[in-house]
Amino acid sequence: MFQRTRKSAWRRSALLIASAVLAMTMLAACGGSKEHSLEFKNVSGGDVVATYKDGQVTQDELDKYLDLYVLAQPAYASVVEIPEFKEMIVEQYVAYKILSSQASEESMKEAQKQVDEQIEQYKEYKKSDETFAAEVKNRKVSDEDMATFLLLNTAAVLHINSKVTDEDLAAAYESTKADYGVYTVRHILVKTTEQDTATGETKELRTDEEALARAKEVKAKLDAGGDWNALAKEYSDDPGSKDKGGLYENAVGGSWVESFKQAAFEQELNVVGEPFQSEHGYHVMKVEKREIKTLDQLTDEQKEQVKNTAAYTYMEKFMTDEMPKQELKVTLPEPEPTDDAATEDGAAGNAEGDAAAEEGAANDGAANEGAANGTNAAK
Repeated sequence: MFQRTRKSAWRRSALLIASAVLAMTMLAACGGSKEHSLEFKNVSGGDVVATYKDGQVTQDELDKYLDLYVLAQPAYASVVEIPEFKEMIVEQYVAYKILSSQASEESMKEAQKQVDEQIEQYKEYKKSDETFAAEVKNRKVSDEDMATFLLLNTAAVLHINSKVTDEDLAAAYESTKADYGVYTVRHILVKTTEQDTATGETKELRTDEEALARAKEVKAKLDAGGDWNALAKEYSDDPGSKDKGGLYENAVGGSWVESFKQAAFEQELNVVGEPFQSEHGYHVMKVEKREIKTLDQLTDEQKEQVKNTAAYTYMEKFMTDEMPKQELKVTLPEPEPTDDAATEDGAAGNAEGDAAAEEGAANDGAANEGAANGTNAAK
């Protein structure tokens, strides 16, 4: 695996988190529309912490955005104060301010309608979850604040989505169609490592060489007519399939890790393939059924996922080509010294790990639909 710099990982993470938040706003709205604002109210106080060609961001404004960001993505509460990560959030916020301001009248009208629906759902959620409601109150977030946050996100997404052409959709589908395939496979997993459930520590079970040799031994026995049920029970380290002959039935490819998904997509049908490696160890697989759908055959939700993939290309292009023209200058205050440097480093590591996880989720567009069919070793 190619290694990314921490900064690039965090930037990618920030954008992908935004994508996850935005995906939640893409619901059909009903009823009349209220006029929500793209600007937060009463946030002119505090020092200016960022300037750009079209405006500036104050400390109060950034604090408000961060509060909303953490409410939307609570897993990131521990890392938003890390300076480099916070700088990425500032860049993201400025980008969404710019993109939402560029939305057409038609896109803005649709965004307002969608926010009406989302804000009603948000209010209902507050009523049903006392802990969340208390957190909202503690952060002094008003319903109007949340509406602005949602409108910034939704207007920006609709603006980006408006750029997607039929050709973009076709290209995006072609690059991700393995995600939407439906597969029935049998596999045997030979793990190299295992996590201790009591301590959380990872321990080595076998070297790569030992695991590969064991996987080759399994393949030889299967090629000689060995029984999948018996061999899976004897050799497989996948608790989700070892007691059912290694079977995953009618699973959507997007629920699986990349190498497992690609093997299911590419391997010859009804032939025991050569052992291949994933982050879990070595797999021996036989693909018993493979159904690859056309773009037209996808569900509406899956088509929306493809469109989001295509739109994300435009988002990356905007961040790469247009944001530098804004001459963004971030002047965040120096963080207070801390004696627990290890805590910060650990949080940073978690952020990078979450970035990788988010990236996998973004690339595996059909993950939600396939989750019910997949299990531990393939995920």
